[in-house]
Amino acid sequence: MKYFILAVGIITLMAASCRKPKKLNTSNPADTTVIQGVKPKIDTPKVAFALDKEIPSLEFKYLSSDTKIDFTDGTNDSKFKVKMRIRKDSAVWLSMQANIGVEGIRILATKDSIQMINYQEKTYRVLSYKALSEEYGFDFTYDLLQGVLIGEMPIKRFDKGNVLRDTNFYIVRQREKFLNVDNYLNQKNLKLEKLNVKDSNTGSVMEMLYSEFVALGTGLFAEKNNIDLNYYNKKGFYKIKIEIDHKRTKITNEALDFPFRIPSKYKKMD
Repeated sequence: MKYFILAVGIITLMAASCRKPKKLNTSNPADTTVIQGVKPKIDTPKVAFALDKEIPSLEFKYLSSDTKIDFTDGTNDSKFKVKMRIRKDSAVWLSMQANIGVEGIRILATKDSIQMINYQEKTYRVLSYKALSEEYGFDFTYDLLQGVLIGEMPIKRFDKGNVLRDTNFYIVRQREKFLNVDNYLNQKNLKLEKLNVKDSNTGSVMEMLYSEFVALGTGLFAEKNNIDLNYYNKKGFYKIKIEIDHKRTKITNEALDFPFRIPSKYKKMD
């Protein structure tokens, strides 16, 4: 059975059935600057800066959204509708359907594992974050998944006295295991507008751009997220692009349901 990856790093969890991302050929997989037109990044001048402000967090117990996702790997272009529910710092629930309006994939991610049901193929998967990291060549965590979806720094800890500043952003650089993370925060409201993540172990790189911020509760929420992912695993190098468009996003203190039951006759996939 084949899965194609519908997400960036972590959003790879949104995998839908049918296709795998396009594999790109390279004779030098360690050098991302010479692969299929991927250009080296040119840093703008940066100066050290001590950040004396608290970075705002989107406060909520439960969040829900009707989301559209456009996935492309250079060959395939697929669109999905996703119902998303989040219990903050605890669980992410995703129900995905293609244009035909029938649910195809349901995902439940918690701190410990990720479970995925494929209703079209009558199969399911249960993955640890370690297994997911090995499969897709990127060091995945629950916090990274949640951070990507709600537009916040996936790693909260950082040294406020060791921040960089350029013309438009405060740049918070973090290191977590193999992940090197650069958070670009708007200098006026401290909202995350760009996130660069590199896995130093594999060379995989992920860039996210957040835009179209709207008021949500006492904070701001980015309704659009554009993602570029160049990643390596044991099978080769892949490049995918994802556009995420959130609509009708709501937060509430009332508990939301996270229905997830694997039918007894479904086959477990490795």
